[in-house]
Amino acid sequence: MNVKDFRAKAYTRNAEGVPVPVEETSSEKKSENTFQKTVFTKDIKAEDLTQKKKSPSQALDNTVDYLKTGGLLKVPVEQTPDGKDSVYRRVAKFLLLIGEDEAAKILPHLSETQIEKIIPEIASIRTVSKEEAAVIMEEFNGLLNKAREEGGVETAREMLEKAYGKKRADELLKKAMPLEGKIPFTYLRDADNERVYLLIKDENPGVQSMVLSHLEPKKAAKIINLMTPDEKKEVVMRLAKMEPVSPDVLRRVDQAMHEKSLNQTVEKAENIDGRNALAQILKKMDAGAENDILKYLSEDDPDLGQDLRSRLFTLDDVVKSDDRFVQEKLREMTEIDIAYLIAGKPDDFREKILSNISAGRRAEVRAQEDILKPMRRSDCERITSEFFSKLRRAFEEGHLIIKDRNDDVFI
Repeated sequence: MNVKDFRAKAYTRNAEGVPVPVEETSSEKKSENTFQKTVFTKDIKAEDLTQKKKSPSQALDNTVDYLKTGGLLKVPVEQTPDGKDSVYRRVAKFLLLIGEDEAAKILPHLSETQIEKIIPEIASIRTVSKEEAAVIMEEFNGLLNKAREEGGVETAREMLEKAYGKKRADELLKKAMPLEGKIPFTYLRDADNERVYLLIKDENPGVQSMVLSHLEPKKAAKIINLMTPDEKKEVVMRLAKMEPVSPDVLRRVDQAMHEKSLNQTVEKAENIDGRNALAQILKKMDAGAENDILKYLSEDDPDLGQDLRSRLFTLDDVVKSDDRFVQEKLREMTEIDIAYLIAGKPDDFREKILSNISAGRRAEVRAQEDILKPMRRSDCERITSEFFSKLRRAFEEGHLIIKDRNDDVFI
C-alpha cells in the first residue's frame, strides 16, 4: 500500500508552464513512514475488518483480502530475519515427518508456486531433531485445537480445505481427531505396514488383536506376516476368540495408540535424507504430477533434477519392468555391454537381465564377464546409466509398465 496514492499531491508550474508535482519534504516522508509503520505493525484480527459478526469462512476471506490489498503477503525467504525457518521450510519438515504416503497425497493439492518453493526445501533437509519434530507436530495439533475453540470441527475443516482441498481435509481430520469420527484407529489405515507393526510390537496380544481387527483384512494380514512365528500364533488365536470390547476400553486404547503413533513419528525424525524422501514421495504420486514437478525442478536446479531422476528409477524398478520392453532394449546392446550392465549387481537384477536374452547370448555374456574381469567401475556405471535412462524415459512417456508404479489395471 502506498500512502502517496491516497492523498492529494501539490503541484507547481515549471518554466514552460507545465504542472509538475512538488518534491516531498523530509518531514512529509517521515510522516508517511510513521503512518506505514503504525498500520503495518498493528495486530490484525478478523473483527477489525468488519463491524458485524461473520462466519469463520467470511472472516478468513476478509483478512486475506485485506492483507493482499495492503501488500503484506510476501513470498517467504529461506529464513526469516530472526533466523527462524521460512513457512515453506516448515511445511517441508512437516511433510517429511508425516511420511511419504501422506505427503504424496498433500502435494497435488498445493499450487504450482507453493510446490516450487517447498520441493527444494524437502531436498535440502538433512536432519530434524526430535525436539523440533515434536514442536512441528504440536503446531499442527495446535491448529486443530484452536479451530475447535474458535469454531469447532467445521472451522478446522474450512481451514484445512483452503490448504489441501475437501478430500484431503476430511482425511486429516479423521487422522488427527479419531475419537470425533467414532471410528477407532482410522489414523493407521494409510500408515506403512511396517510402521504399524513396530507400533503394536511391544503391546500385549489383546491390544494387538484389537488394533488389527479394526484394519482392512488385507492390511492386517500383511502386518501379521511381519511377525515372528510365535507372535503370529498368539495374535491369530486372540483374533479367533475375540469377544466384543466395551466402547470405553476401545476409546482408551485408541487414544493411547494415537499418542504413541505421534511419538513414534518424533523418534524416527532425528536423521532424514531429504532428497531420498522426496524421491519416495514423488514415486507415490501419479506419473503426470511427478513429471511436472521434475520438469520445473530441472529448470530451476538442473543438478537437483538429475539427482532426483536417478533416485526415482532404481534396480528394483528394472526388476519390476515389463519383460517385453526389457528384451527390446537388450537386443540393442552387445554381449560385452550386457556383461558390464550386470557386473556387481544383485542376483534378482542379474536374473532379470539374463532371463530376457536367448540361451546362446546368455552363455556369451557370462563368458565375456569372466574375460573382462576386473572391470572398471566407471565403465559399469556408464553402461548402467545409459540403460536406466532409456527405461526411465520410456516410463515417463508412458511406454513402459512397471509393477506397483502404474495405477492402471492391465488384463
